[in-house]
Amino acid sequence: MKLKNRVALVVGGASGLGRASAEACAEEGATIVVADVNEAGGHDVVSGIRAAGGSASFVATDITDEPAVQQAVQAAVQEFGRLDILITSAGAEASHHGWHFAIDLYLKGPYYACKYALEEMERGGGGVIVNIASLSGVTGSMAKTVDGTGYPCAKHGVIGLTRTIALAYAKKNIRANAICPGYIRTDLTRPMYETEDGGQTLISDTLRVPLDRWGEPHEIGKVAAFLASDDASYITGQPIIVDGGFMAR
Repeated sequence: MKLKNRVALVVGGASGLGRASAEACAEEGATIVVADVNEAGGHDVVSGIRAAGGSASFVATDITDEPAVQQAVQAAVQEFGRLDILITSAGAEASHHGWHFAIDLYLKGPYYACKYALEEMERGGGGVIVNIASLSGVTGSMAKTVDGTGYPCAKHGVIGLTRTIALAYAKKNIRANAICPGYIRTDLTRPMYETEDGGQTLISDTLRVPLDRWGEPHEIGKVAAFLASDDASYITGQPIIVDGGFMAR
């Protein structure tokens, strides 16, 4: 129960890596506020956490809407009295990744969340931010046209945002880190692994991932919970790569 008595706002917590992060933090005792546009999925996550004996609530939030993000932060504080942890993990299918949309979703959205969460963390004497970035934030991407560069541009940007926040707020007892997942089995990557061989050729032959398998959402969620805990008290400003060894080659 390393996060007992702490309140975590998970923006994008209704599915995928956000859901895994919310559930992992709940397992460590945190009170969870799930913020997402997916109301059915968000309520499902909350129900699961409560069924397991945890505390959670849901607030409908579009991360690209700054006033809505501000309201989500305020809702968490009003309901539970404080905000200790922010995790941002909103996502959308790749087919929707127009350049401006990707910047709005993957860079402006986390900025809005950090902006308003930091105000509450300062009032509370400290806190932790974990932004879900990507391998595309530390390397180039396979975009075929300039219009497809929005996602890697945004993910590079969110790492810059995270590192700058870490420097600016270190003396205020606020840490900020980013997780850079590799190829993780989620709904958004489904077209890549729903193949005859379950995506194994992609992993083994095309990408040559050293661990030779897909990652699972809980393997990212556990890292998020670790970074949010005091076990990571001397880690800040870092892009934590979780990719089965892909970047080690």
